[in-house]
Amino acid sequence: MDVVVDEEDLPTDAFTEEAFLEAWKAILKITEDNRQMNLASILNMDQPKLDGATIHLTFPNETNKIELERNSFEILNFLRKQLNNYSIGFNITINEVLQTKFAYTPQEKYEKLKEKNPAIDFLRSTFDLDL
Repeated sequence: MDVVVDEEDLPTDAFTEEAFLEAWKAILKITEDNRQMNLASILNMDQPKLDGATIHLTFPNETNKIELERNSFEILNFLRKQLNNYSIGFNITINEVLQTKFAYTPQEKYEKLKEKNPAIDFLRSTFDLDL
């Protein structure tokens, strides 16, 4: 016997931004506890912004977006249950300008350090250090 749920009959209770942020922190903890470190890192990349029941997130690349979309069913299901609002959804945008904000390779990390403190290059050359 199949159970059919009419999506229009599901609750769409109003919730506060504070309640949302508590639920967001809870899903972050769950992903970390389940050792889903990549997903936890992606969820921590951007502070979610609410517009009604839409969660707006901005990522530096398509890979982060795809990874979140792969796990969106579980995340949205958790948030919807916690906030008793089944109209919650994601709006994910890509802003490649943000990509320079994150350093991935050792060379990129070194360049970021050099931006913050140019004297690091002097130290590297003085002591003949490699990356």
